Amino acid sequence: MSVWTDLLTTAVRAPSPHNVQPWRLRIVSDDEADLFIDSSRTLPKEDPTGSFIILTMGMFLEALRLLAANNGFALTYDNYHEPAWYAAEIPKLTQQTFLPFARLRLTPTTQSDFDPSLFLKRRTSRLSLKPDPIPNDIIKNLKLLANESDQRFEVVMDQDAIERILEKNVEALFEDLNNPLYHDEIVEWFRFTDSSSNKTRDGLDYRCMNTSRSAFWLSARVPQLLKLPVTSQILAKVYRSQLGLVPTIGMLSGEFWEAEKAFATGSFLMRFWLETAKYNLYLHPYGNLVTNKKAAAWLHKETGIPDIWLIFKIGYSAVPPKSHRRSVEEILIA
Repeated sequence: MSVWTDLLTTAVRAPSPHNVQPWRLRIVSDDEADLFIDSSRTLPKEDPTGSFIILTMGMFLEALRLLAANNGFALTYDNYHEPAWYAAEIPKLTQQTFLPFARLRLTPTTQSDFDPSLFLKRRTSRLSLKPDPIPNDIIKNLKLLANESDQRFEVVMDQDAIERILEKNVEALFEDLNNPLYHDEIVEWFRFTDSSSNKTRDGLDYRCMNTSRSAFWLSARVPQLLKLPVTSQILAKVYRSQLGLVPTIGMLSGEFWEAEKAFATGSFLMRFWLETAKYNLYLHPYGNLVTNKKAAAWLHKETGIPDIWLIFKIGYSAVPPKSHRRSVEEILIA
């Protein structure tokens, strides 16, 4: 096994929106490789600025860097294009294209003491959270980590405010699922059965969504039910019950919505998410609250915090199901 395949074995556990896993790698030599974006695994309708896919590539590179250091190598890279180039190019593509993203290099260095098991421990949890509060010293440490990258981490613990945020999240989700462009793109990533999930090893696996297969299927196939007066109220209550107890909501804010900023932010988010795993905390992002423009404007007004780019429930839960990942062989390009 080469160093690159060894690194990829764990790096594939890095998070990505809807678990699309947009990265591909071509090994050039023992110490060089090329990283690509697979255009068929991007979300141009939901992510028109390209910010979240560029963020994801930044997270993946940071994952490789941390794992390389743990194996006694320094990872450096040169981007083939500026991040904004990819954000502009991806929406133009109509067939699968591997876009060269960066040339990667490994050089021997002192081995770090980073714990790679955090990648396996880190998971999104859609389960009901436990009522245990997050200790103040952990919140302080997470705030300091964010500040070091010119980002801001804040929490909401007032239950009335949390319920207003969750209600707005449901409203934004239902609205977006009735937007044909958004709907058709996201539904491509829904995995309703074990066989489909095991076959693709990507996407939104019903096991991880903490919902019944029937509700998951209805939201994909009959989204109109989400906007009819009676059924929308019933389904909103069902969805809220599936969210369970949410004692704390976290928010990250700062420069993000330009591709260059999103790329730099990816490195921070990977470290932040691994840090929460170190404290046995789980996250569940509410993406519609930041990608839906009306919801994002409401969130700014509600919280008084500008430039929120990620909002999520955060806390302790039972160990959630583990989402599938594509194999190293599927990531590699010959």
